[in-house]
Amino acid sequence: MSFSPRSMIRPTASIRRAALQRFASTASSSASSSSSAPTSSSSSSSSSAPPLIASLILSRTPLLTSTPNELEKNYYEYSRSIKNSLSTPLPTEFYFKSGSLPLRRFLKNEYEYNKKIYGERLTGNPPDNISDIPPETEYEILPRDHWEKQESEKQKGNSSLERFPEEEVYYLIQKKKNGKWIFPNTKVDKLQSLDEAIQDNILGINGFLNGKKMDSWLVTKKPIGFTKDGEQRTFFLRGHILAGQPTISESSEYASHAWLNVAEIEETLKNQGDEKLWDSIKGMFGISEENVEDDL
Repeated sequence: MSFSPRSMIRPTASIRRAALQRFASTASSSASSSSSAPTSSSSSSSSSAPPLIASLILSRTPLLTSTPNELEKNYYEYSRSIKNSLSTPLPTEFYFKSGSLPLRRFLKNEYEYNKKIYGERLTGNPPDNISDIPPETEYEILPRDHWEKQESEKQKGNSSLERFPEEEVYYLIQKKKNGKWIFPNTKVDKLQSLDEAIQDNILGINGFLNGKKMDSWLVTKKPIGFTKDGEQRTFFLRGHILAGQPTISESSEYASHAWLNVAEIEETLKNQGDEKLWDSIKGMFGISEENVEDDL
C-alpha cells in the first residue's frame, strides 16, 4: 500500500514553468539596475587594459654530447669494466658464423679490452687466428670543433647556427633604433592567444623571421615565464629551430641577429643596462637565484 499525499505530487511541467518565471523576473530586475549605471566605467576598464607582449625564446639544441671531464671518464670506464666482468659472455655461435672474419675481429677486440683492464697475466693467451686479420676500411674522424672552424673560415661570427656544438644557443635580434639586443617579440591583439601571435607575426610565413626558409617547433602554448615593466607584461614561450635559418628583411626594424649561449646572453644584457631583465629571466635558462659555485 502506497501513500502519496496530493500536496507532495507536483507535475514536472509546472515546476519547470515556475523556475522559468522566477529566472525571467530576476533577469529583468538586474538588467534595469545595470542600465541605470553609467557606461563610462565599462569603457574606462576596456581602455585601461595593459599592453600584452609575446616573446619567443628560440633555441638550437646541442649538436654533440658534452665532452666528459676526468671524473666522468673514470666513472664510465670503471662501470664498463664491472659490467664486462659480471655479464654473461656473448654466445658467439649464435651471432657469428664459425671462423668468419666478423667473429675473429670481435674476439680480437674483446681480448685487447680485457688485456687493458685486467692485464696480460689475468687475460691469458690470445685467441687463435686473430694475428692475420685484415684492417678495416679507414674513415675520417672529424674533430669536435669541426663546425666552429668551418664557420669561422666563412666569417659568420655569432650569426652562425653551428656555434658551440656542445651547448644550447639562443636567438637574439638587434634593434636599429637603439642597438639593443632583445628576444623576438610581438604585440598580442585582442582575442588572440600567445602562440597564435608568435606563429602569425614571428615564425609564420608572414612573420618577420621569414618562416618560409626555416622549420621551427613551438614547444608549448603556455608561457614559461613573464616579466613586468610598468603596466606592460611580456610572456615568454619556448621554441626550437629544426632546419634552415631565420632571415630578417631589410625593411624591418631589426639590424642583425645572433646565436648566443647563456653566458653570452648574460654578458650582453648586462652590458646594455638590462640587469633587471636578466634577473627576471635567468630562471628560464636553468640558473638558480643563488650561485652555488660562489658558496663552494
